[in-house]
Amino acid sequence: MLLLVPLLSLVVLWAFAASVTLGEALENRRGEQSNSRMANPLQQIYQALGAERQAAVAYVSAGSASALSRQAYGATRLKTDGVVTKFREAARAEMNAADDPGAQRIHLLREFLKQLDGLAVTRSGVDNHSVNRLRVLDAYNAPIDAFFAFSAKQAPTNAQLHYWASSLLAGARAVDVVVRENALIAGAVISGGRLSISEQRYFAGLVALQRRLWAEARSDLDPKINARTWQRLLDSPAYTGLRSAEEQIAKAEDGRIGAAAETLDLNVKALLDGAIKASVENTGLLGRQQDALSRSIFTRLAVAGGLGLLSVLASLLISIRFGRGLVRELVTLRDSAQELAGRRLPSVVARLIRGERVDAAAEQPPPVSGRTTEVVKVTESFASVQDTAVQAAVGLATLRNGVSRIFLNIARRNQSLLHRQLALLDSLESRAEPTELDGLFRLDHLTTRMRRHAESLIILSGATPGRGWRQPVRVSDVLRGAVAEIEDYTRVAVLTESEDGLPGAAVTDVIHLFAELIENAAAFSPPSTEVRIMAQRVGSGYVVEVEDRGLGISPDQLDRINRRLAEPPEFDLVDTDQLGLFVVARLAARRNIKVSLRPSPYGGTTAMVLLPPELVVPDEVTSALPAPQSPDAETEPESRRAQPPRGPTS
Repeated sequence: MLLLVPLLSLVVLWAFAASVTLGEALENRRGEQSNSRMANPLQQIYQALGAERQAAVAYVSAGSASALSRQAYGATRLKTDGVVTKFREAARAEMNAADDPGAQRIHLLREFLKQLDGLAVTRSGVDNHSVNRLRVLDAYNAPIDAFFAFSAKQAPTNAQLHYWASSLLAGARAVDVVVRENALIAGAVISGGRLSISEQRYFAGLVALQRRLWAEARSDLDPKINARTWQRLLDSPAYTGLRSAEEQIAKAEDGRIGAAAETLDLNVKALLDGAIKASVENTGLLGRQQDALSRSIFTRLAVAGGLGLLSVLASLLISIRFGRGLVRELVTLRDSAQELAGRRLPSVVARLIRGERVDAAAEQPPPVSGRTTEVVKVTESFASVQDTAVQAAVGLATLRNGVSRIFLNIARRNQSLLHRQLALLDSLESRAEPTELDGLFRLDHLTTRMRRHAESLIILSGATPGRGWRQPVRVSDVLRGAVAEIEDYTRVAVLTESEDGLPGAAVTDVIHLFAELIENAAAFSPPSTEVRIMAQRVGSGYVVEVEDRGLGISPDQLDRINRRLAEPPEFDLVDTDQLGLFVVARLAARRNIKVSLRPSPYGGTTAMVLLPPELVVPDEVTSALPAPQSPDAETEPESRRAQPPRGPTS
């Protein structure tokens, strides 16, 4: 990046010198003489100040113990001191040669020298580490801003060319602001990868300033020329990537910039390269306009500086000519990689998960090869990687489908056996002696829980359990049925007077969802506490709260769980500790139910479940219904209603 800044400064300074010659003849001659005296010192002072600014921020960020940063900072200071000495000599010559010592340009030059006098105070603060990064940036930005203010007075008096030169200056200032952003972020990376609140606000201010300067650069330029220069740069992937990284850093939680810092640095380097090209093209157009306005002055300027510019342009054109083909080949290869990673491979996996047959060979066409030997080799390597990736995806998806089928097969068999066992228990309970009923009830309850676990396997495999109701069921009965499917049902209290119900088709899924939430609440709260369930009708549906009084969940873990509940992920065979979470997420997505966790005012956790309006049957309908029936039998033994509370499930 430091190698690009001098080149950019050279191009910008040449643009200023060229714009001065586009005014009136006398002003052009004076501007040419002034530029001859000041161009090289200005270029050197800008480079030196920029390099020292970067090193100072790095040194303050690394701390006094960093010998490497201290050494680098000391080296840039020595170089800056030499450059400043030469610049003062050039500045005195410029002021002595001025026709009007009170001119605004001379006043700005004196202000620039005054800012350079303040470097000693700034360096003292950096040496003592008594200033932070923001103070360092502001201290070094002050002379650089004075540099740009002085450079702005070099613009020609011709109105059209004045706006043109102003556009170049605004673009150069915008690029310098980008460099300031990168210096701040680089310093933050050195000190731990985190911005303070004030630094994050400062960064946001730099971003706003930079975008305003780009707007000025475009508004001051002819639209056709702008489309070929600044607009092309601002439409480039480098600038788009820079904006994305800036927004990520500006919105980063707790100031943790993470991978956005590296993205910003890479895009800054690419943007500086593009800015150089845009500046060269812009100044070339400006030079041709200058020739039309004042050919004689342009001839003298060409002898002094035009040949150097032509050399730069020739070098850039030759590099572009030979590099354009290589860039096209690499861009094509990059697009192939992005196509595979972003579309084809996820599409293959998604289709395999849905059970569709996929032709692996058809899904991995060979990438387009180039003519350059190195690119051909890279293409062949990428083709091998592509083949391996697709084959691995096919194998993994096939394995997942096989495991899902195994889950479903085993769960269906267990479900059938458990239904038969429950029917047998019903029969035994109806004929058992009172002394035997307690044991049969416990066995019945254990079997009901086993059935729920078997149905969990069916849900994880992507299928639906076979149970169902023909008639709507009251919500209170559904909640009691869910309570009956957990171990500590005696600790659970259902508090609701609502007579609203649920459609029969949704009862099984809703019972299962609440059973998982209630069991989780009971498992993670002290045995002496009560788990409360409260339900009521609201404007957007029906809300049920499951509240425990345990130790609660950390905010980070709570956020992760809520994200999973809102966007159910694919079941991960490795993550077996949260099967209930996967089941709840799947059931909620299937029935358009919203589930979220939040801290309870009693110290535990409250699960909020919002049933959509289409799942709510008004109490006018449920009040006319008979007692809920089991999906497995038309009637229910009276003894079954003793304990545990089973609601509509039997």
